[in-house]
Amino acid sequence: MASALPQIKKIVWLTLENRSLDHMLGWLYNNEKLPPSRVFPPKSCPFFDGITPEIANYIGSARYAPAEGTQDRFQPMRQPRWKPNEWCENVTQQMYWNAYEQYPNPPWTDAAPMTGFACDYGKWYDTVDEVMGAYTAQQLPVLYGLAESYAVSDRWFSSVPTETNPNRAFSVCGTSLGAVDNKDIEYYDALTIFNVLTNSKSGKSWGIYYQYNGFWDMDPRWFGECFTVDIFPQIRAAWKAKDGVAGSYETFMNTLDSDDLPDLCYIEPFWSGGYGAPTDFVGLQGNDYHSPAWVGQAEWDLNELYNALVHSRYWDDMLFIISFDEHGGTFDHVPPPRTVKPDAVPSLRAFDFTWMGPRVPTILVSPYLTPGTVFRKPDESKWEFDHTSFIATILKWAGIDPTTAKLGQRVAVAPTFEGVLTTTRSTRTPPTFTVPADYQHMGGTKGPHNIPFDFGQMHIREWHRLFDHARSAEEFLERLRPE
Repeated sequence: MASALPQIKKIVWLTLENRSLDHMLGWLYNNEKLPPSRVFPPKSCPFFDGITPEIANYIGSARYAPAEGTQDRFQPMRQPRWKPNEWCENVTQQMYWNAYEQYPNPPWTDAAPMTGFACDYGKWYDTVDEVMGAYTAQQLPVLYGLAESYAVSDRWFSSVPTETNPNRAFSVCGTSLGAVDNKDIEYYDALTIFNVLTNSKSGKSWGIYYQYNGFWDMDPRWFGECFTVDIFPQIRAAWKAKDGVAGSYETFMNTLDSDDLPDLCYIEPFWSGGYGAPTDFVGLQGNDYHSPAWVGQAEWDLNELYNALVHSRYWDDMLFIISFDEHGGTFDHVPPPRTVKPDAVPSLRAFDFTWMGPRVPTILVSPYLTPGTVFRKPDESKWEFDHTSFIATILKWAGIDPTTAKLGQRVAVAPTFEGVLTTTRSTRTPPTFTVPADYQHMGGTKGPHNIPFDFGQMHIREWHRLFDHARSAEEFLERLRPE
């Protein structure tokens, strides 16, 4: 098939962690601003679907409305300070519970009212308002700045109403092989977008670049490479066959100054997250925006990456994709839509994969974008955007038909976003964003903090395994302690 996006020669793709659209960009184009400059498709709603005054959750008669910013708390750049629940069971409660922890109607039969976030969080923690809070442009100048200066979707949904691994699997495989929660499957042995590019005649090269530091990838028990190479065996096999590149983030930044940048560059963030507390316990500090780590470093590093891209030799023909894998338990008001099952693999839990998960931010950055664009699915598509739209769009960019790529039915019917980009390159100088100086080192150096014992040579997969199986901060800490 003819290549879509012929004006794009290089794609850089960064998937961040665990934030909903309302939580991160809910005040974008609010009532004090003009509508976006452009919407796609042209006859879709002229306004951004963000937070409005009537939106709220309740616990009994107590009302919890999204707060404009988190400046009224002790640690405004680390909200919520306790990790919200992400398991499918909890996400179901967040979407369908009423103010009394009840299901008025059976879940997954009708669209969700999105009324249980406060109740689900309140069963665990006493800072309920934090899970309902929403960062402002003053707090997140880079994320808001990129959304306003390029294109953002207000109808992009996570692929599964659950946590990280199944959603990341959908973003590269088009399926989670029946896994609903992280603990359901350890490795996703399925064909990926990278393998399809390798096996095709498109000539598109690819690289995967990771950011976490040495103590996670030096243990010889593990494969010595990044989470994405490790968790997807077919990517690992392709990398070992030298069909693609897997290297450090520093390698990627250096390659921007060379002639060797792969056509598709997939960037892992520096992982963070963990169980927080109202004082200063964090667990891990990174730049992936995962709560309850501080988000200042994420803003600083995203700005550094953006500046490196716009000043590189590749910028004139580049598309930079920024997204989040899942909502991470933070509030969003838009009910996820129905979708199609990806394949015939049976679900490992009581969920049939015919619904998407809550909205997440997705931003497109390129000189081929009209500033101030808000985009949704094209008119001709029956289905909304989810992470399989990344796969489908990249396949079309490579001249590969998504319906024949053997990446599942969700990919085959996923809407693609090539129509959002223009065919004429903008001549404007790329905008710059001012980041407060203290953001650079906010939360301390990247890695573990305030842990009362030594992590040793623990690999990130082992850390995640313990993290995913713990149902409380105390249980997580107890699991980490040496025997």
